[in-house]
Amino acid sequence: MADTNGLDTALTQLLTEPEPPRGPRCTVGTILDSLDDETAAKFRTVLDNPAVTATRIADTLTSGGHRVQAPAVARHRRRGASNGCRCPR
Repeated sequence: MADTNGLDTALTQLLTEPEPPRGPRCTVGTILDSLDDETAAKFRTVLDNPAVTATRIADTLTSGGHRVQAPAVARHRRRGASNGCRCPR
């Protein structure tokens, strides 16, 4: 039988001592933080609408002075998943 007490301790440690973030901050999260509350709320609504493509969102943001590419938008949309960004869901 495996030592479940050691596993339990290790799992608890993962919860109480999460790894520090690696790499640069999410571009979309940074853009959201720079917007006023009303615009940020509208942007979040657009992000949550699957009918609006990541490419259209990226093109709109870029034309508004926020350089971002479609893969970054798609990654932000997957936040919370293993292949998404680290922004909170």
